[in-house]
Amino acid sequence: MNLRTPLFALSASALVALLAASPCQAAESGSAKPPSFEAQSAATQAVAERYLRAYVAKDWDALGAELAEQGSFHDAAARLVFGELHPRGRKAVLDYFRQVYSVLTTHEFKLERAFFSGDYAVFSAVADWSFAPSGQPAVRSKTPIVITLRVQNGQVLEHVDLTDYHPYLAAYRDALAAQPR
Repeated sequence: MNLRTPLFALSASALVALLAASPCQAAESGSAKPPSFEAQSAATQAVAERYLRAYVAKDWDALGAELAEQGSFHDAAARLVFGELHPRGRKAVLDYFRQVYSVLTTHEFKLERAFFSGDYAVFSAVADWSFAPSGQPAVRSKTPIVITLRVQNGQVLEHVDLTDYHPYLAAYRDALAAQPR
């Protein structure tokens, strides 16, 4: 059985056999034995926690050391609020972070939950942030955020933010309404 076969394409008996197989039995024959799920998850945790500490501290040099050369950032929900945000490549991601975070006047991060599963790290938090883009009113909001990192070869390959921008947009509308006309 090929592990690359989509689960929906497997018969019920084949799916039961796949799920019942041990990780060693499920590995494709002829390939080097992959690290255990636990070992991979622990390695991901170490890299992801260093990366997140650097991200929250806005320590772009430390973050750059954890980001793969071909690493990318994507803020999946921001397109409708700020436009497309998807820099690719270490230099582009770091340049983007340096530019965007330079206008933040508040940036606090309250981690609520984290888990590490194989190559993935998932952080759920509330971000308390404020900024005043050029010509715009200052806005402060607390937004729920989920950060997903994919780690490969000891570095972050993908960083995806999914932010609930409703609190930000409400604060922005309030700030606009409070401006003198």
